[in-house]
Amino acid sequence: MLRRHFNRTCLSPHDLAICERVFDQVCADEHLDPLDPDAEILAVMVVATFRNAHTSERELLETIRSHRQKAAGIGH
Repeated sequence: MLRRHFNRTCLSPHDLAICERVFDQVCADEHLDPLDPDAEILAVMVVATFRNAHTSERELLETIRSHRQKAAGIGH
């Protein structure tokens, strides 16, 4: 169990690459400067969501987009 917990708190280079690609894609979609303070909030959201078992890049991207749309009041 400790190993499982450790693996979810310490991201591997592969995990970080997934998070970075999702972050970059959402920034591009929303025309958000990656250095903007709002982008920092996005980065925290991406990593937190990834840690909560969204390890597929596609699933992570869809979840982040959905949360951001709901927060902006643009939901489907």
